[in-house]
Amino acid sequence: MKLHKPIMALTAICGLFSTSFADIKGIWNGTLQVTPQVKMRLAFHIPDPQSKPHVITMDSPDQGAYGIEAEVSHLSNDSVSFSIPRIGMNYTGCVKNNILTGTFRQGGLSIPLELTPGEVVRNRPQTPQPPFPYTTEDICITNPECKDVTLAATLTLPENADRKTPLVVMVSGSGLQNRDEELFGHKPFAVIADYLARNGIASLRYDDRGFAESTGDPATATTYDNASDAAAAISHARSGKRFSKVGILGHSEGGMIAFILGARKNAPDFIVTMGAPAVRADSILLYQNRRVMEKSGMPQDMTDEYIKALGKLLQYKIDNPGKKITSDEMEIFCTGWGAKPVYKELSEALMKNFSEPKPWIDTFITINPQETLGKTKVPLLLLYGAKDTQVPPSLNETPARRLAPKADIRVYPDLNHPMQHAKTGDLTEYAEIEETISPDVLSDIAEFIKSL
Repeated sequence: MKLHKPIMALTAICGLFSTSFADIKGIWNGTLQVTPQVKMRLAFHIPDPQSKPHVITMDSPDQGAYGIEAEVSHLSNDSVSFSIPRIGMNYTGCVKNNILTGTFRQGGLSIPLELTPGEVVRNRPQTPQPPFPYTTEDICITNPECKDVTLAATLTLPENADRKTPLVVMVSGSGLQNRDEELFGHKPFAVIADYLARNGIASLRYDDRGFAESTGDPATATTYDNASDAAAAISHARSGKRFSKVGILGHSEGGMIAFILGARKNAPDFIVTMGAPAVRADSILLYQNRRVMEKSGMPQDMTDEYIKALGKLLQYKIDNPGKKITSDEMEIFCTGWGAKPVYKELSEALMKNFSEPKPWIDTFITINPQETLGKTKVPLLLLYGAKDTQVPPSLNETPARRLAPKADIRVYPDLNHPMQHAKTGDLTEYAEIEETISPDVLSDIAEFIKSL
């Protein structure tokens, strides 16, 4: 009986509010307010409750993820409850007045989520549309350093491609993304591949490890593991000697990966980066956290104390890799904090996010551009947006010029981190801007590659 009580309660509650016309079958879409700065569109595909078996799928179009199958615990004409264990997420909701109202839970978060019937399609005028004056091949790339990783990829070949044709491998930024680097309906890598192909340049782009059609475990993957995947893609492109040059284009963390490979013996023939850190990543995290706190209206003294503690904590993790941080050690980092409840919340946030060893972040903060960008000898094109609030040129341009004095470094006055024309550069704008990537950036990338 215990297993049935939540379902009985859900049915009773929904019955109080629903109407006799409630119909849960169909596509429901809504926007999840993850943080004050970040929104994420979701869509649920819910079948007829009378059909069996019940198969519910979820789309996260802003992440380029579709058809994620859920485990259904309850489904009726006016209520639903399901979970997706592999991402630790569940949703419970009721239909009232043609609105599916419920709660989205994941990773300790509990967020109200309302959905309405139908699909929402954003205008993305730069997304390539057929017919295409080039060919594409879907291929699979194995990583010899990690046998369980197979990268699903798209090779785009310009018309009349031959051995004189250059190729660029595209590497996405932090987080799991598909081969188009899809986010908020934008497909920047698809747009770049299309533009390059029309200008005689081939490209290779792939789904991140463990995402979309690629295999492997992303949970334990570090930046160096992702660099290994990128190296495998470069090796694949070089096999058969089909192309005159094989370079790499990296966005954000993908730029860090480009620098890592650029410092190695079998470096790519050229490197293009967009919004790539040229300082150690802990500096980036401190900048981002300070900006978020200031934008949220946090008092300056509290912001300063939090950033000071975070800086000490990150340095401790750099100096003591793989070590768990105890509550006593956390108290030392937060020495001098006041007794206000907000300080308790901030210290708990630090403890929750940084106390346990986490392979990706623990590695990410240790990568020193002095050892990567500073040792890269191949031709470099480094692109930054002056309105980038994630990897700001104010923090990165000067170090980049010092570490790579021969690099072509360009800062575009009105562009943000994804290289869109923006008003403020805030993350909240990314989805609202219809432009996927500035035409000037596309042109500059193509001209740089063709000049080599």
